[in-house]
Amino acid sequence: MKKSYDVIVVGGGPGGTCCAALLAKKGLSVLLLEKNGRVGGKGMRVSAKGFQSEMWPMGGIPAHGGSWLRAFKELGIESRFRLVLKDMCMIYRRRGGQWMRTVAKMDPYVAPDPNETFDQWGLNAEERNIAIQILADVATMSAEKIASLDDVSIKEYFTEHHPNAPQALYGYFAYLGHAFNVGVPELVPMSEVVKSFQALMNTPLGYPAGGYGRLVEDMAEVFKAHGGELRTRSRVERILVDQGRVIGVATSENIFKAPVVVSNAGIHPTVLKLVGEEHFDKGYVSYVRSLLPSLGFTGARYILSKPVLDCGLYQIWSDDSWWDLERYREAVSGKTPVDVTITLTVPTNYDPSMGPEGKQLLLVGTNCSPAPEDKTVKLLLKKTDDQLAEVMPEILPYIERREAYAGPVQVSRISRDQVMPGQGGEAVGVGVTIGQCGKYKPSARSPIGGLFYVGFDAGSTSGLMGTQQAVDSGMKVAPIVYRYCLERLQSRWE
Repeated sequence: MKKSYDVIVVGGGPGGTCCAALLAKKGLSVLLLEKNGRVGGKGMRVSAKGFQSEMWPMGGIPAHGGSWLRAFKELGIESRFRLVLKDMCMIYRRRGGQWMRTVAKMDPYVAPDPNETFDQWGLNAEERNIAIQILADVATMSAEKIASLDDVSIKEYFTEHHPNAPQALYGYFAYLGHAFNVGVPELVPMSEVVKSFQALMNTPLGYPAGGYGRLVEDMAEVFKAHGGELRTRSRVERILVDQGRVIGVATSENIFKAPVVVSNAGIHPTVLKLVGEEHFDKGYVSYVRSLLPSLGFTGARYILSKPVLDCGLYQIWSDDSWWDLERYREAVSGKTPVDVTITLTVPTNYDPSMGPEGKQLLLVGTNCSPAPEDKTVKLLLKKTDDQLAEVMPEILPYIERREAYAGPVQVSRISRDQVMPGQGGEAVGVGVTIGQCGKYKPSARSPIGGLFYVGFDAGSTSGLMGTQQAVDSGMKVAPIVYRYCLERLQSRWE
């Protein structure tokens, strides 16, 4: 059994697997260790009752120019990248109003009509003009202007720059910060929500045939084809350090040596558990402990006895559903929200082969606390079920089975070890929060020689959502690690 490598990658999420595959393609000897039975991280493929899907609904991949497509091109497997486009349904209600539906065509040649949305929001002519101007400014904002907003929250941006904006428009951006950036408007930088908005406007969103997990598995196949060694069900217990440099990792059964370790386990678990605080400067440990986690996510799986819904992605929100700090505190204290923001995907509408013929799978989810010990998940799931019954009564006669299947406990178990109170079940990782994004994003280089981070937590300032940013990190960290390996080799020759 081989025990020595050029690089060891800890964790087979999208970022870790992408990074490992790119390094193996460069000719390095790479070991990828994954604690679960298959790669994928939070996007891991799960199978149940004849269906295949993700753990929870995922918001979509840009049809053109996204990080997934760029990674597949760089790995030489662009032909395997197949996105399926289906219409997206936005379901919204004003405070005290009725639920209203708008279908957005996922067609690059069909421009959305903002007046349909403005009708839902109940805007008058003057408010529409203000909203159009603000939306146009955001849609065309330059990279320099976006970067200048790293220190400005969504709430601050509207308070300071657009105090006369319609409340519904502010609510829309607060909703984006909640649903897509997994945070609250007092903390999510406006720069990040602008990046998300521009990505949504510039290209349709699709779903990968076979699911997100298949994309990660495709990258793992490239990794193995280039000589990489993948070991699943291999939990890393410790990253080994000697005299300020990594020397390998220890699992419960083996010790593997390498002068370079790339951790896809999350910055909190890596520093506080896998390496250990004693190997870092106290200031750096304090910095890592200060990094806030993103919100969590919890969901349920509905199996319908016949196809009922037509779209691929449903976004359900209201003026009362998105969380600010006050609503978040109320929810985690056990108060049932007036409404919750719901993301719902129908994988079998995108790819019928992902389930038995004649049936339909719905993945339904809402935000929650990231803490595995949080006791309000059941309350939020019940509210989600009740709200879904109100919004989509047409599915009720055909619900064959409903399972609550994912929440902070499950996320921490398969993905991110809990090492601090209130952390472990994050939906994405380090929170999309002022001081942690853009120019403040944690560096992929750790203070320890040969130790790097990859994934949503570090290495990417793209502002892309979820798995897209994780893959972007993998693409950016791989060349950094490769150069480090070359420099290390060169120094040995001198």
